Amino acid sequence: MFSRNKLYFLVLTLLGFALRGYFLHWHFLFEGDSLVYGDLAKNWLFHGVYGLTDSGQVMPVDIRMPGYPAFLAAIFRLFGVEHYGAVVRAQLGIDLVTCFLIAAGGRRLWSESAGKIAFALAALCPFTANYTATPLPETLAIFAATFALFFALRAAQKMRRVPSWDVAHSFAIGDWTLSGLGIVLSIYLRPDGGVLLVSIGLYVLWLAITQREMEFVWIGVLLGVVSLLPLAPWTMRNWRTLRQIEALAPFYAQLPGEYVPRGFNRWSKTWMVDFISVMNVYWNVSAEGNGEAVNISNIPSRAFDNDAQKQRTEQLFAQYNDGLTLSPEMDRDFAQLADERIRAHPFRFFVTLPLARLVDMWLRPRTEMLNLQLDWWNWEDVPQESFASIALALLNVFYIAAALASLRRKLPAGAMLWLFIVSRSALLATLPNPEPRYTLECFPAVLMLAGAGLARRE
Repeated sequence: MFSRNKLYFLVLTLLGFALRGYFLHWHFLFEGDSLVYGDLAKNWLFHGVYGLTDSGQVMPVDIRMPGYPAFLAAIFRLFGVEHYGAVVRAQLGIDLVTCFLIAAGGRRLWSESAGKIAFALAALCPFTANYTATPLPETLAIFAATFALFFALRAAQKMRRVPSWDVAHSFAIGDWTLSGLGIVLSIYLRPDGGVLLVSIGLYVLWLAITQREMEFVWIGVLLGVVSLLPLAPWTMRNWRTLRQIEALAPFYAQLPGEYVPRGFNRWSKTWMVDFISVMNVYWNVSAEGNGEAVNISNIPSRAFDNDAQKQRTEQLFAQYNDGLTLSPEMDRDFAQLADERIRAHPFRFFVTLPLARLVDMWLRPRTEMLNLQLDWWNWEDVPQESFASIALALLNVFYIAAALASLRRKLPAGAMLWLFIVSRSALLATLPNPEPRYTLECFPAVLMLAGAGLARRE
């Protein structure tokens, strides 16, 4: 496919390079988590300690998986400490390689035409391209997901097309191993990368049942071993250094001994459905004394079931704003509010709100990395920004609709991609903070399916 269409892929590669170059030049972003990853990388590189700097001392931590800090440390070693320009340029190259893997996956999924369309969609996708311009693990996580899914697709096709005694099955084992390595890379970048193992494992189990081949059971075992065994060094390090058993990273990314405001988090899940609430409320609250004030007008009416709840909530935030620290006592009060609201409306808490958060993560305009207002519906403020946000939202809907169009095709391996999308979405629905970037790791599957959905039959 690539050799027969050199001009096509060359032109689109150059366009993809230009798009990512635009984001690097005009929308480079370095803040928040980038500072954390950078500090981890520097301390690891210079002090041999995977930790954060606290009052001039390096404190060992496990709040982030070590994959992305290792990538940063390698770049710093080669190009200089804090050379984040080299980091984002490396991410640009990795993202373009991802586009070629997506194209190869689209071809295997349906046809050469599907592969070419998938490549165009991936190369010109602003939602993945803009994350190359910030030192965050998203670009590498997207690559890892693409790598794992592509080799799983290729292996499954080899094994489905020929009898079990055919030599192609032996070559497929190599592809399954590569898929497992992609999974472990994904996990080392972000702990939720384990969803890849769940979804691919379920697909292999389905093949074992439908094909009645014991070989697929052993493939599942192989995937599990290759994906999980490399986590042993990280788990052992956490036990030896921190005296705790942690194979991934803490769910709330808390420091050792740090208080986690579970009551506030649970209360947030009783009403929070949109990213702007995450920005204006959720991220402002801290139990460690470094929070920001919360404007009560930014909390929507759905956060209160009655006037009494509204009054108690206002009192709690007034108390919080005085010291900008969420105390354990205040956290218990938020927990009581959460329990009241959940008892009164359990269906809303367990079904309606998780689905609403999921819809927001998938469908809202992906403007969080751009210099565009988040409240895009306020046309009177900056109408040109609202127009740009609506255009991005429509493009996002187009990608999703194209992927859904693939359902009219008979795509045996498509079930694995949909399993991944559904499994990851189910996990994301449980989070209190709906951030659109969490769905980006599904985009390799979405783009492969979109290529199949838009391609003509061959």
